[in-house]
Amino acid sequence: MKINQWRWVLAVLAFFAAVVANGATVQGQLVYASGRPSAYVAVRLNSTGRGPSQFAYSGGDGRFYLKNVPTGDYKLEVWQGSKVVTSLPVRVQEPTTTLVPIRYQRAAATNRLSCQFRTKSPMT
Repeated sequence: MKINQWRWVLAVLAFFAAVVANGATVQGQLVYASGRPSAYVAVRLNSTGRGPSQFAYSGGDGRFYLKNVPTGDYKLEVWQGSKVVTSLPVRVQEPTTTLVPIRYQRAAATNRLSCQFRTKSPMT
């Protein structure tokens, strides 16, 4: 490749690196009303008219991280199964937006499945 072609390639790579690195990190912790960390729960940062939503799951300690979030106003939703159990408005600012621990009541369990297995043939 010629030197001018390399410069063009480097300029394009620098542009995409700047686009990817542009954004804030939203971090927080989910806890039940009892104060116990809420592990492996879905969190969705819903944009209010700007781009796609972002998803994350809380870790074993209830902490979650959403990276490369554009600045602006959002709604943070905590999901348990297919239900939103709580939501709150969030203003994202660079470089990091840290939320206070988010306390919520666990949703009541519904649609539980039960199975019975036979160990013998019904004919015997």
